[in-house]
Amino acid sequence: MLEASKTAMSTDSKQDDREITIYRGHIVSSIDEDSYLDIRDGALAVSQSGKILAVGKWADLSKQFKAFKGAGDVSIVDCGKRLILPGLIDLHIHLPQVTQIGKSGDTLLGWLEKYIFPAESRFNDDDHARKIARWFFDELASNGTTLAVVFTTIHKNATEIAFQVAAEKGSRAIMGKVMMDRLAPASLTEDTTASVDQSKALALKWHGYDDGRLLYAFTPRFAITATDKLLEACGKAWKEHPGTYMHTHLSESLEEVKKVAELFPSAKSYLDVYDRNGLVQNRSIFAHSIHLEDSDLETMGKAKCALAHCPSSNFFLKSGVFPVERIKNAGVEFGLGSDVAGGPQMSLFGVMKDANFIQPNIWITPCELLFRATRGGARALHLEDQLGSLEVGKEADFIIVDPSAKTAAPSDILDQGTDEILSALVFLGDDRMIDATYVRGRPIFVRDQRKYSKETFALHV
Repeated sequence: MLEASKTAMSTDSKQDDREITIYRGHIVSSIDEDSYLDIRDGALAVSQSGKILAVGKWADLSKQFKAFKGAGDVSIVDCGKRLILPGLIDLHIHLPQVTQIGKSGDTLLGWLEKYIFPAESRFNDDDHARKIARWFFDELASNGTTLAVVFTTIHKNATEIAFQVAAEKGSRAIMGKVMMDRLAPASLTEDTTASVDQSKALALKWHGYDDGRLLYAFTPRFAITATDKLLEACGKAWKEHPGTYMHTHLSESLEEVKKVAELFPSAKSYLDVYDRNGLVQNRSIFAHSIHLEDSDLETMGKAKCALAHCPSSNFFLKSGVFPVERIKNAGVEFGLGSDVAGGPQMSLFGVMKDANFIQPNIWITPCELLFRATRGGARALHLEDQLGSLEVGKEADFIIVDPSAKTAAPSDILDQGTDEILSALVFLGDDRMIDATYVRGRPIFVRDQRKYSKETFALHV
């Protein structure tokens, strides 16, 4: 762990940033897999426009208010000994599947047929789509997730509604309409041209919304439900919309890999099905990616793709083990995904725990797991310059966490060493530990406002 030697501060407050909020608490923010910024009695200064102006020791920051000369009022939010962490980043989750969490497992393809496709078919009803979207984004916020990479359904209206709800709630998402034109129920099988045209229309409307808070991902479900015609058209559409993402599944289960080989006999591998259609690029997000050839890893490393490791889902559906060491050695960036409802929980703390438990021969430290759920996820998405850590100039996406809220945690956990606190978060954590969630400095979830003391005073006094 590293402790800040001095307070970092930006004096470039804009005219519209006359109000500043300073959050006092125990600041922990990943630096890399093996180290983190660690500041007890720390302070995080956030501008009115949602940028981090300063981070450091409260004793230092409180003496430097004059650096904000010309600013207006400052509010102090006292979090006591509670943790102030970067917001959690979920690299793979399905909005329509929240209604199916905890349904008894099966093989992947059987589980889709039995539970998931019927649930997704209901999203042709706009009222249902709106109800579930509100539930979904509320649940993300209460679990401390500040950015989610989201599958919706094939329905344009339902995807439109999902973007509307995220926009209204202040959530951050990379999201897209699912694309399927074969081997799905009739209610979920699209006309190929319509699927692509609707995706392009949604990308034009929503990609970059609110200065990039909402981004678009072209989203072919997986190779089994996509013809070559659809994948080729998707690749062309993606190329026409610079800055957007492509999000799909890859090599989740052995039965899936076998089926893809049967459907695409000329492809060299599962990844090659996507690659030959222009879908392996530096904004490609591949969920699962368990059963990979060495040549696949080499290709993804060169292309700077992102992988979403979904250990809870892999446990639940018995899909296999994510090859962490091989992926690291290949230089492929990855973060964590809850994969609800294949994963039975939205809490990324639970996903962190499962990421360690599922590995039979290696131990992944809480320090690295926090990195994967924050800065590592942002890095994989090419957003590390904006998100993923508590640094001056970045957007103020953060959470306030109280590990003592979990009954199994020691009563003095907040007084213990930071390594011990992080271990408690990873191995005991769930939504009960989340006190508040902020995106761009705006609260999108607060469990109990009465837990915080607050005072406001003029800087120039």
